[in-house]
Amino acid sequence: MFSSLLSVVTSALLATTAVAWPNVPSAPFVQNATVFSPPANWPNKGGSYARSVLLNQNCEKGNPTILATAAYQPPDGQYLIIHKSTDYGATWSELSKAYFNGNASLSGGIILQPFLYELAQPFGKYQPGTILLSANYIPGDFSSTNIQLYASTDKGASWEYVSTVAAGGPPNTDNGAPCVWEPFLLAYSNQLNVYYSDQRDPAYGQKLAHQSSGDLVSWGDVINDVAYANYTQRPGMITVAQIGNGKWMCSYEVGLWTDPVTGSNDSAPYATHYKIADSPLDFGSVGDSILKTPEGISSAGPYTVWTPAGGPSGTIVVSDSSYDQFFLNTQNGAPGAWKNVSSQGHGVGYTRSLSVLPGNGGKTVQVLNGGMYGSNMTLFSAGDFIVPGPAGHGPGASGFPACNHNSGGYGHGWGWGSPWW
Repeated sequence: MFSSLLSVVTSALLATTAVAWPNVPSAPFVQNATVFSPPANWPNKGGSYARSVLLNQNCEKGNPTILATAAYQPPDGQYLIIHKSTDYGATWSELSKAYFNGNASLSGGIILQPFLYELAQPFGKYQPGTILLSANYIPGDFSSTNIQLYASTDKGASWEYVSTVAAGGPPNTDNGAPCVWEPFLLAYSNQLNVYYSDQRDPAYGQKLAHQSSGDLVSWGDVINDVAYANYTQRPGMITVAQIGNGKWMCSYEVGLWTDPVTGSNDSAPYATHYKIADSPLDFGSVGDSILKTPEGISSAGPYTVWTPAGGPSGTIVVSDSSYDQFFLNTQNGAPGAWKNVSSQGHGVGYTRSLSVLPGNGGKTVQVLNGGMYGSNMTLFSAGDFIVPGPAGHGPGASGFPACNHNSGGYGHGWGWGSPWW
């Protein structure tokens, strides 16, 4: 099935070869630019969970627009601040506030774990170029957890409620508490798939699952992606990326994990594990590996991207929430091929996010750091990491790919989301 899908995608790519790939201007290197600093009059200035999206679904030319947000607790309402950059993250301005007021029965509270995504194909009434924003809304009485979906049809200037993907009980990280956490969005096979951490299944302390929709309103059954026979283990915080051989990789932390060699988890209390499958909908049917280098084990809140730079198979880049450095793999995720490298000065953050910028041979990975969860004061920053090794080749490595809204939803990012074969 995958080989036939690959054939379809390859044919679609070949059909566009007559269209020139538009180059974007060279990106300046951004060290650590401030996206947002909480105002002095905010009682709670802590933040975390930075996320961004690079807009590229409306045949953009010139400098791309990047939107970003992070989880803060503003004193004047329940909203996420959407920030905008048109100079590759060197400077930022406030674009809008996304109020989570779509369900009138919920009020007050906090918004956690945001995620931004741009549609490359239509879903229901929402056309390519629509920006999606998902997060976990916890009302003021702490009675529930709610993974909600909002949409912007004007590039992030305004937002409307679309649907609630999943809802659970009060926020509680103890096993047995039936709540939901941490959405991640990915369009694939003409569906929008929302992955999240799920404590509602009594068979598991926590599992990773996804639900799918063709119209963003009605959601399908809960499909398990990572569910351990050991009830006490807690896989969480999943991210997904397509890698250089066309397969898909998900990474996630495993709480209450025990190292089979040492019998403890002192070195990696939330050890990063990962799976590689032919489809991002098939993670439940494959085994996992631990992300380990000679220096140690990655731990907590991993975020994964793939870039064509760094070698014939490109480079998988993984950030986590415990270390400043990144974890790189140039061999399509082979378990023995991971290495540690310096993040080039981006500091530790609670689930830093990564995105590959167009141009520069795919060597520029932008790092968004919203700070550490529970900190009294955090600065939301953006900066670049340069992937070691040679530049990559293909559409995204030199600029945006040709505009194509009939890609069938095989992936996301730079139109098709497929590796640049």
